[in-house]
Amino acid sequence: MKLELDAALFGEIPRNIAGEIIDYAKEIGISSISTAALYNKSENALGLLNIEDFNIITKTIKIDRSLSRQANFENFRDAFYNSQKALGYIELYGLMFQSAEDLLSEQGLVLWDLINDFKEKEYVHKIGVSVNTPGELTEIIDMIDVDIIQIPLNLLDQRFIGLLPELKQKGIEIHTRSTFLQGLLLMNKYQIPEYFREIISVLDSIPEPKAAYALSFPKLIKEIDKISIGVKNKRELEEILNMYNFNVEIVDYSKFRIDTEKFINPLIFNNNM
Repeated sequence: MKLELDAALFGEIPRNIAGEIIDYAKEIGISSISTAALYNKSENALGLLNIEDFNIITKTIKIDRSLSRQANFENFRDAFYNSQKALGYIELYGLMFQSAEDLLSEQGLVLWDLINDFKEKEYVHKIGVSVNTPGELTEIIDMIDVDIIQIPLNLLDQRFIGLLPELKQKGIEIHTRSTFLQGLLLMNKYQIPEYFREIISVLDSIPEPKAAYALSFPKLIKEIDKISIGVKNKRELEEILNMYNFNVEIVDYSKFRIDTEKFINPLIFNNNM
């Protein structure tokens, strides 16, 4: 099972609903849950649930560039200890930098040494980073040895495809996000915002059921280890499982590829629509 549960919304939904999601995730074979120190009370919500049988991956806070190196070091350290406490002091499977820019900054290597120390103390099993661009990823893997990375990858955003074999050769565990590109890949042509008018023909050409094809793309890539998906209730997870197991017809996924960043980067299009 490649599906990974993204718990970003767990701090916003009732505890019983979150519990139903966790129980069903375990039932269907999901073994990994991702969260982050910066997600709104997500870690606290998870810590109140039965998560002992899952691999828990969390992310660091971000550097405050108005502070000194020492102050950021202490903030990162204390934030990790807070994450441990919130999650019930379980041994974490993974800890990733929330921001690749932070890792590549002048303070990055000092903070990397800090989380590597957490690994050596066996507080966490694997350490790595969440990246936004292939350029960030290339620079990072040339600089340090990471155990785990998270990349955006979906039917439109296929920029990282060429790097996947190299990552596997280095023994790096690969997790993906943005599977549905904030719901854009699931819309029919009448729902698509005007901002995306230049690529409506591509979006409209995704076969039905669109969710099944959006999931089958990363599922069929042998180098991909986990596909992160977020849900608000058990029913949504049931629907995703049905689409994950849907028997899609063979298609040439490369025909959906879009390299224009303003259409595939939510940080850009959310600020311009």
